[in-house]
Amino acid sequence: MSDGKRMATNIIASWGANLVKVAVQLVMLPVMARVLGPSEMGLYALALPILALVMPLADAGLANSLAREAPDNHRVWSTSFWMLMFISCLLAASVYGGSFGVAHTSNQPRLPQIVLALCTIFPLMGLGVLPMARMIQKGRLIAPAIIDMTSNLLGAGLGIAAALSGYGVWSMVAQYVSTFAIRVFLLNACEFYWPHLVLDFRGLKSHLGLGGSITLSKIAESAGRVAENSQVSRISGASALGAYGFANQVARFLSEAVGNSLWANLYYQSLHCDHDRLGPQLIRMNRILCHILIPASFLAAALSPTFLPFVLGDKWLHAGWPLAIFCLTYPFTIMSNLVGAVLYARGYALIPMTVAVLTACARFATIYLLLPYGLMAACVGVGAISILQAMGSFLASRPVIGFRISQVVIAAFWPVAAALLGFWGAFTILLYRHDIAGGLYATACFTIIYLLAQLLFDRSRFLTDAKGIIGLVVRRKAKAETVA
Repeated sequence: MSDGKRMATNIIASWGANLVKVAVQLVMLPVMARVLGPSEMGLYALALPILALVMPLADAGLANSLAREAPDNHRVWSTSFWMLMFISCLLAASVYGGSFGVAHTSNQPRLPQIVLALCTIFPLMGLGVLPMARMIQKGRLIAPAIIDMTSNLLGAGLGIAAALSGYGVWSMVAQYVSTFAIRVFLLNACEFYWPHLVLDFRGLKSHLGLGGSITLSKIAESAGRVAENSQVSRISGASALGAYGFANQVARFLSEAVGNSLWANLYYQSLHCDHDRLGPQLIRMNRILCHILIPASFLAAALSPTFLPFVLGDKWLHAGWPLAIFCLTYPFTIMSNLVGAVLYARGYALIPMTVAVLTACARFATIYLLLPYGLMAACVGVGAISILQAMGSFLASRPVIGFRISQVVIAAFWPVAAALLGFWGAFTILLYRHDIAGGLYATACFTIIYLLAQLLFDRSRFLTDAKGIIGLVVRRKAKAETVA
């Protein structure tokens, strides 16, 4: 299979799987939020980042780095497996102990019990690293997408059943742990590796260098979330934490549903392409991201202040605008992540690592300084950091990857401008219509404004991009019909 056809197959399959995942979350989150309420959701939002703080250590960044290793180098693969198992068990014990300090700081005495149950995901993560790395190495990116979809479906079903049975925050714990367990089982069923009884850490030196940079970036991001949530909980209470955590979670999930498949494909392409093709590949993926994610996120931002309380109840009235702000700004974080995919694939880990650390520090400083003026002010500040993160990533990586900043601006400007015009049109309609019909009118208005703006101001590039995206779908469909 050619690289173009492989990319088309991987992207379309990943998007299809992610659409199902998004649909599951759109059903699950409102049900869980309505049944559990802000306090229980806030407690879970406090527990999850504690694990996320050290979750990157569970795979030591090796899932991507080992994709560069020869598949028959059993000394490296086996040593990686045993090291991951040791690290996973150590992390589980450490996180449980640390949860007592967070519980005391945030005044949440139930937190350690919840964290103890969630710690079972660490060994599960370790067991999934090697099969995932071997799939990335072979360009088999469809299977992981389908596995993620399946595990999320089954885990969400279990979580909703537990919530409706009255298990409270434990239903979220059951959903999270079961999702990881199912995912690991299916990954190993597709690409199982039987480790040898050997330890040779010399062969892991290069992988630990790159993996350490990836790990530090993820830790910085997760530590920032823990600090943010603790600060919100301490100053504004559990209800504000629930609104802030919910808005962050939904905006991030919607953005990563599109961005993760592009990241994985861009990483794989960057591993194998010539250096002079890195810039065009990044611009191409960024343009696809703008056409898919930006309109969807901006439309969600227009709808959320009106329809979030309608869907979840009046208890979530104050979460609508935080969600709108994060939907408008989180896509820029995904743009920054795409730059990191190219840099990590070619061994330039310092730039994305530095950007991640500075972004985490800036987000916490923004929360600390602006939260006393209200949750909205803090959310606006955090959203602005996402935009600055994307700008910093492109500026810092330009000399390394090789592209002109004007190319980035041209690729993103009109999709963003058209979506922003659509946002204001849809929001204006919703000021006067607060019912389902108003939502339908707003969606139609957004779509018309977006398409007209693209056709009027960026016609040639927009039509070319539309043909390319349709071509991806058609090639994938034709292949499926041939196989059938």
